[in-house]
Order: sequence, then structure tokens, then C-alpha cells
Amino acid sequence: MILVRYLQVENFGGFELRALTAGSLMLALLAMAQGVVVLSGGINLAVGALMVLANCFSAWLMEDASLGTSVLVAVLTVAGTALLSGLMGWIVTVSGMPDIVVTLALHFAFVGLALLILGGPGGRANPQLSQLIVGGFSNPWPALLWLTGIYCLIWIPFRRSRAGIATYAIGSDRQAAFLAGIVVKRARVHAYVVSGVFAGLAGLVTTALLGSGSPQESIALGALLGSVAAVVLGGVALSGGRGQLLGPVLAAFVLTLIPAILLSLGVNPNVAVLLEGLIIIGVVMLGGLLELRRRKL
Repeated sequence: MILVRYLQVENFGGFELRALTAGSLMLALLAMAQGVVVLSGGINLAVGALMVLANCFSAWLMEDASLGTSVLVAVLTVAGTALLSGLMGWIVTVSGMPDIVVTLALHFAFVGLALLILGGPGGRANPQLSQLIVGGFSNPWPALLWLTGIYCLIWIPFRRSRAGIATYAIGSDRQAAFLAGIVVKRARVHAYVVSGVFAGLAGLVTTALLGSGSPQESIALGALLGSVAAVVLGGVALSGGRGQLLGPVLAAFVLTLIPAILLSLGVNPNVAVLLEGLIIIGVVMLGGLLELRRRKL
């Protein structure tokens, strides 16, 4: 798909690559936020709202702030979303209600909190911090390096830790995991905490990319649907316990490229959305058929 895009654009270079890497970074991080909860056997419908909350909170505090203060705001933002997401996981485990019910309710609560922080589009990102995260107009490397660093420094160590192994175990079979000595409730909360870290980072990327905050429920909903699509397209089993987060990360690039390629072909934007959905369905069905064939063999 990158080759197709390269052939479509005359003088394809740093600007186009930066648009791809910076434009995919938020969705890739949000796909990781969704993916870790799905691997644990749940689903987090509040990842988009957490991203919007992190975006508004960071843009609100970064306005007219120095680089050092902005970095501190970024750390507090990620810590805050991790805490909120962990609290959400604790509510799920204590109440016994399905993830979909609790996270959907908190989706609206987080969007409402973002509206309290910023009544409308406003705030401002620190220009230097934005350069460090998403790069200039023709510099694709910062976004790519951030994504690689986050994946290698957060996800891989977590995946290999006892908490990461427990996440896969409870996603595969919670009863078996319990009998094996895993504290299921704790493992579920750990998955939500890591999800909150990724969602907070996605919010910071949004602030750096847009340069401001926007507490719109439509943005949260669109981000949520994009994260689910990336998880499914990336090969993570919605039943939990199977898959890797590298797939959703690559799927985020695919989902960013599809609309750009279709629009360059002159396809009507409304039809492009339809075709994008059909492509995702077709790929998922093909993956399912291959999995059925593998099981029969």
C-alpha cells in the first residue's frame, strides 16, 4: 500500500512520509490501548474518550507553558489516564458487570470531564514538544521513533512479565488461569492500567499534532471505532488470549493509507468509507477462513 501511495504522489518524500507516520501514531497507540484489554478477554469502549480527555487536559495546562513544564504535564497526563483506566478496570472486576457496560458508561463520563476542562476547542501545545513528538512538516522520524520506543520499552517488557503472561492466560481461559494460581481480578486491572498508559500517550500525540484540545464526543467515538477496527484487522482474537500488538500497529498504518489511496483515485469520500469497511470485512473473513483451515489440518 505504501508503494501504491508512492506511485500516486508526484515527488513523494519527507512531507508524505511525515503525514503517514504522524497521522498513524495516534491510531496505533489507541489500537495498542484497545488490544491489551481485548487480549485479557474484555473490551474497552472508553479508550477514545480517555484520549480526548488527555488531549484536553494537556492542551489546557500546556498553554503558554515552557518546555520543561510541558514535559511535566505530559507525564502527569499519562499517569492520570493510567489511574483512571485502572479504576475503570477495578470497577469492572468488583461490580461483576460486563466490560462493555462499564466502559460505555465511563466513555460519556470522560467526555463530560473533558468538556468541563475545555468548554470547546482551545488550549495550546508547546511548539517544541510538538516538534519532539511528531516532527516538522517533512520529518517523519520523531513519530516513528516514538512508536518504536513505546512498543519496545512498554509493551515488550509487559508482554514478557508475569502480568503480561497473566493477561494472555485470563484471556484464553479465566477458570483455568484461576486454577493455575493467577489472581484474575488483579490481572484484569493491570491490563486496564497499561491500556490507560497507551490512551494517555495517544492524547498527547493528538495535542502535539493538532496543537490544541477539542472535547468533542464525535472524536472520541471515531477514535474508538478506529481502535477496534485496527485490533480486528491486526489479528487479535476478540475472544481474548491470542494475538500480538504489532498487528494492530501495522493495521493503523493500513487504515490511514486506505482513505488517502481511495481519494487519490477519485473515489467519492462517502463511497471511500464504504469501501474501507468492505476491505476490513474481507480481510477479517479471509483470516477466519485461514484459521479454520489451519485447525482442520
